[in-house]
Formats: sequence, structure tokens, C-alpha cells
Amino acid sequence: MNIAIMGAGGLGAFYGIQLARAGNAVTFIARGATLAALRTQGLRVKSELLGDLHLPQVRATDIPAQAGPAELVLLTTKAYDLESAARSLTPLVNPDTTVLPLLNGVDIAERLGAVLGPDRILGGLCRVSAAIAEPGVITQAGKFSNVVFGELSGETTPRARAVLAAFEAAGIATELSPHIRRDIWTKYLFIAAASGVCALTSSTLGPVLNDPDTRALFTGVMTEIAALAARAGITLGDSVVANSLAAAQKMPPTMKPSMLHDLEQRKSLEVEALNGTAARLGRELGVPTPINQFIYAALKHRAAGATP
Repeated sequence: MNIAIMGAGGLGAFYGIQLARAGNAVTFIARGATLAALRTQGLRVKSELLGDLHLPQVRATDIPAQAGPAELVLLTTKAYDLESAARSLTPLVNPDTTVLPLLNGVDIAERLGAVLGPDRILGGLCRVSAAIAEPGVITQAGKFSNVVFGELSGETTPRARAVLAAFEAAGIATELSPHIRRDIWTKYLFIAAASGVCALTSSTLGPVLNDPDTRALFTGVMTEIAALAARAGITLGDSVVANSLAAAQKMPPTMKPSMLHDLEQRKSLEVEALNGTAARLGRELGVPTPINQFIYAALKHRAAGATP
């Protein structure tokens, strides 16, 4: 399969190297130091799950048209770069191109479809801890990784089965879900709580959950988002908050959500796509979201990149 990876950061590189090693024609769309490293030294992944991987010869470009035509575009940029990334993809997509986003957020597919056309878009999410250690080198922590995706309509289509086959052949734990909208909301509920509260407190997950006050903030974020989902017609189940909290408690106490990592590195934050979206949807749907609104207000002035 001809695959373009838009965003050669932690997620794109981690899944891209597996797809390339399985024999797919993978092109990484990158820029700056990352592009230079990919061209000169290839791609390295240091993984607790997979061991050390090295792809010495990498197809990489900063001109998206050179990656096309693509059968599959795996979009792994940050949510704040979504629209600009989508516009840059237009030269490499055609009527047979499928676009699978693996970004944080609950409205990613809709935003992407507004630029590229809704018929090209699958809904998707992933669960993995992967980050750039240095240009061309990715570290992946933990013993768990999976991709969940599906048609937004809930159908099982030939293109979805083809994507599933490519991922499974690469050894990537993958689920083709008939309920991808529900799955996206469930992950969003958790990631908004973990990212928002950990970034707000500059703390890893363990101390947040062990302190009654910050634990209440964490649970409150999820409770508000569960109410948003219900008002939007998405059934998450009565135990979704309890189940998500229980899952969080099983994670390493040193877990550092990507938004906290970005804050520490003075990079841009995804707070608009996470707690900011919850606050906006609350206003639109008439659902109170004071905790998400507070986190958004506290972090939004640093969203473009923290200053000393």
C-alpha cells in the first residue's frame, strides 16, 4: 500500500516504521531537523514494546505532492496544525485516497472533512506513549499500543478492511470498530482530563490521582464531557467515568501526558482541541462545563508556546 505519513513525530514515526518494515511504500512528510535526520541517518525507534528498530533508508519529503498519489494518508500532526496540514495534503489525494487521523480531539474527522471532503475520512484514535527524543529518534514507553478506527457511518467497507489488513500485517494491534464515534468520545473524555489537569498542575498522573483535590478536578472534567456526549446523542454508558478513572489508576504514576510534556518543552499546547472544545460545546449544547472552562482559561495564554 502507498502510505503517506503526515507528521513524523512520535506517533507518525512509531507506526510508520512498522508499516514500512512490513513492505508498504511509506513516505514521511516532515520538515526542518527531522527531515534532515531522516534523509541522512534514517529513522530509529527505541521501544519498550518492540525493542530497538532502525529503518536506514527512509522516503521523506517536505513537499506533500511528492508523496502521492497515496492510497492511505495517516495524519499524526498536532490538533492545532490540522487545517494547515489538511490543505497541504490536497496535491497527493485523489478520489481513492483514504485519510485516517490519529489526533487528540473529538471533532477531528469533521474538521478534516471540511477541508478534504467528508467521504475520504475515517474516524480514528490511538493509545501509545511515543515522543521525539531527538531528530530522527523516537522513544516509546510502556508495553501497550493500539489503533482503533472505523467508518463514521458504522459500516464495514472494503477500504476499511484494506487499512485493517495493512496494519495487522505490520504487527500493529488494530481494531476496526463499528462504533468509532463512541470510541473517540471515550478517549477524549480521558485525554482531556489527563492532559488538562496534569498540565494545569505541572504534575504527572500519579500525584494528580493521589491528591483528593486534583483527583476531583480529574473526575469533574470527565463527568462534564460525559454529559456533553449524552446531549450530543452519543451513548458512553453510565460507568464510563468510573471505568476511565480505574484505567488511569492502573497506569504508571510517572505517566506524563503529551500536553504536560509540550508545556515543559515550551511548545504549543492542544488545550483548544481538548478542554477548550469541551467549553465551546458546553455553550453550544447548553451543558455546564465550569471545570473545563477553568482549565482552558488557565492555559490558553500559553497555548502558542510557553514563555519564560
